Amino acid sequence: MGENERMDDAGFTHEILKALPAVTIPAALEARILGDFDRLGMRPGKLAGMLARIGERLWPGVPVWQPASVLAVSLVMGLTAGAFLPSPGSVTPASDLVVVAALDNTLDIDLDRDQ
Repeated sequence: MGENERMDDAGFTHEILKALPAVTIPAALEARILGDFDRLGMRPGKLAGMLARIGERLWPGVPVWQPASVLAVSLVMGLTAGAFLPSPGSVTPASDLVVVAALDNTLDIDLDRDQ
């Protein structure tokens, strides 16, 4: 899509929106909406409400203890595996086998060989 087409689309959209009739909102409705917004923002326990909304988005329709227990079980399993499984660096090889990867060596490339 070219720049002219984008400008034409923006102009077309602007003209359509400008042609729409303006809707007036009654003052009583506006006051009620703003009052409810202020009331919800000032109520105690805002952190608990925020955590409940986050929990509802992460795992909808379940009590808070279920995602928390799943997280706790996964943490315990990870810590247990980290404590009891040996790390690859602590295991000594059974033989004196030395493994060299091809990328461990630097390549001898002469980029200006032709000059």
